[in-house]
Amino acid sequence: MNIRMTAVERLLEMMQKYNLPVLSQAGIEIHTQSGYVIEVEGSALYKLIHLGDVVAPFDDLDELCGFIKTYS
Repeated sequence: MNIRMTAVERLLEMMQKYNLPVLSQAGIEIHTQSGYVIEVEGSALYKLIHLGDVVAPFDDLDELCGFIKTYS
């Protein structure tokens, strides 16, 4: 299985646990209802984008989802 797709699946599971609605998914990009885009960079690296600007890279899904939850 593709490493990035596995990372996408883990991200989607974590977003569900944090009750973060997904607006759409296109390959390795996940768009949230709050305007964030998460791009899977590798097996455990996620780039958070908001309104076209990179916010930060994350390597911890709890930290990423907590950030989105806090700043949505």
